[in-house]
Amino acid sequence: MHDFFSNHSASWAILIGTLHLVFSIPTAIHVLLRKDDGRAAISWIGLIFLSPFVGSALYWIFGINRIKARAKLSKSKKIKTGLFPEKKSDPETDFDGKWQTLIRAGYAIHDSPYLPHNQVEPLINGDRAYPRMLKAIAEAKRDIVLSSYIFDYDKTGLKFVDALGAARKRNVAVYVLIDGDFLDLRWRTTERELRKRDVNTARFLPFSPRFINLRNHRKILCLDGQIAFVGGLNIRQANRVKENPSNPVQDIHFEVKGPVIDQIGKAFTDDWEFATGKALKLTQWSGICDGQVTCRVLPDGPDENYQKLLWTLLAAINAAEQNIRIMTPYFIPNHTVLCALQAASLRGVNVEIIVPEKNNIPFFNWAMQANFKELLKFGLKIYLSAPPFEHSKLFLVDDGWSFIGSANWDTRSLALNFEVNLECFDGELNDALANIFNQKRGKAKAVTKSTNGHYSLFIQARNNFFRLLSPYL
Repeated sequence: MHDFFSNHSASWAILIGTLHLVFSIPTAIHVLLRKDDGRAAISWIGLIFLSPFVGSALYWIFGINRIKARAKLSKSKKIKTGLFPEKKSDPETDFDGKWQTLIRAGYAIHDSPYLPHNQVEPLINGDRAYPRMLKAIAEAKRDIVLSSYIFDYDKTGLKFVDALGAARKRNVAVYVLIDGDFLDLRWRTTERELRKRDVNTARFLPFSPRFINLRNHRKILCLDGQIAFVGGLNIRQANRVKENPSNPVQDIHFEVKGPVIDQIGKAFTDDWEFATGKALKLTQWSGICDGQVTCRVLPDGPDENYQKLLWTLLAAINAAEQNIRIMTPYFIPNHTVLCALQAASLRGVNVEIIVPEKNNIPFFNWAMQANFKELLKFGLKIYLSAPPFEHSKLFLVDDGWSFIGSANWDTRSLALNFEVNLECFDGELNDALANIFNQKRGKAKAVTKSTNGHYSLFIQARNNFFRLLSPYL
C-alpha cells in the first residue's frame, strides 16, 4: 500500500513537472526572442521557472506587447514609418548647427513635421489651467475633443461635465475619451453624467486581461482647431492647489495655438478610431499665429510609435552642451538613458533632476533612491521637491530645446503607456520653463553624497529590490 501511494505521488510529481516545462520552455523562448531589455528578460525567465504556471501566466498577461500587433492590423492601410525614413526638409529657421542636427535626428525617429509659428504658454496647476480650459470650452463653436487619464467626478470634474454638456446644447460636437483602467472606477460616474448630457464618450481599452498593463496616459483638449491644451494635468480637484484639497498635486499644463494643433487633434482622432472603430474629422487650423515656437507632436505607445520617446530623450541628451534640466514625478529610466546622462555630465554638461521628496506611490521613491548613489558619483545634481506632490514634467536642453507633455521617465511611459509630447525649439519658451524649473529647485532639498549615504542596510536592500522591479513599475 505504501509503495502504491509513493508511486502514485511520484507519477503526479512527474506529470506536474512535465506540464510546467511544457508551459515554461516555450514562454522562456518567447521572452528571449521578444525582450530587448536584458534585465527584464532575466527577471521574466526567473519568474517563469521559479513560479510554476503562475510565472508563465503573468508573462502572457503582463509581459507581451499585444497592442503592437493589433494596432498594425487595424492601421494596415496606412503608410508605415520605418526607423530611418527619407529625410524631410528642415523648417525655415535660423537655428544653429546643433539644433539642425537634432532636427535631422528627430526626422529619423519619427516623420511628424516640425511646424513654425506656434504659441506655447505654460499654466501652473489647475488653479490657472482649469479656468482657461473651461473658458475655451464655453467659447467653442464647432468641435471639442478631450482625452484624460483621470477624470474625477468631483467639484472640478462636475464643472467640466457641465461645460461640455452646455457645449452640446449649442450643437457643438463633443467627444471625450477616458482611459479604461479597471482599477480606477472613478470614470464610471463621469461617463454616466456625460452621456446624460448627450456627450459622446468612449473608454480606451476597457478591462481585459490582455490589455491590463497598457494605458492611455495622454491629456488632450482640442477645440475648433484653434486652441489646444496638453501636458500632465488630469481633471480632478486635487490639482486646484490654492483651494487646499485633501491631497494636493502640483502640475504644469500648456495652452497651444498655431498649426501644430492639427497634430494634437490627430493624436486624439487616432485614439478615438482605435477605441471605437469610428473615424472623426475635426476642424483644421486656419489663420495666422505670430508665435515663434517651432514644434511638433511626438506620439509614443506600444504600437508603431514604440520607443519614439526613448530615442528622442537619447538624441537630446547627446546634443546637450551646457545644461540638462529634468523634472518628473517618476525617474526610473533604463540603463541606457542613465548612462547617457552620466556621459553628458562627464563632458561638462550641468545635469539637474528634480523629483518629489515624497511620492504618491512609495515604491517609486524607493526605486529612484537606489540610483542616487551612482548619479551623484558622476556629478549629476538631484533635488527633492517638498510637498505637495510634484507631478510636473519638464525636459530642457541648453537654451533652446524643450520637451513637454504627458510622459514620465519610467518604463511605463517609455514602453507601455500611450503618451503625447511636444518637442519645441524656442529660446523664449526655454527661458520661461527654465525660470519655473529654477523656482522649484530653489524650494527643493539637494541630495548629497553624505545625506544619501545615511540609508541603513535595510533601506538600501529595500531600494535595490524595488529597482530590480523597475521594468514593471
